[in-house]
Amino acid sequence: MNDDQLKNLLRSAFPELGRPKPSRDLWPSIVDRIQAPAAWSWIDISVATGVGAGVAIALVMLPKALLLLAYHL
Repeated sequence: MNDDQLKNLLRSAFPELGRPKPSRDLWPSIVDRIQAPAAWSWIDISVATGVGAGVAIALVMLPKALLLLAYHL
């Protein structure tokens, strides 16, 4: 088998790839996602509620911590 036969054999085994085009234009959907207002998810709300409740409980149990909190703010 010479080089030309090997080249022809490889070309027949692997079809020539054309440049595939995207099925649609993606830029408008990207712009829509960027311009959409940020929404709070249930995870965000639950974490914020938990942190707020934790701070409130800590301040009730340790009133001197209010001075420490005020110092750091």
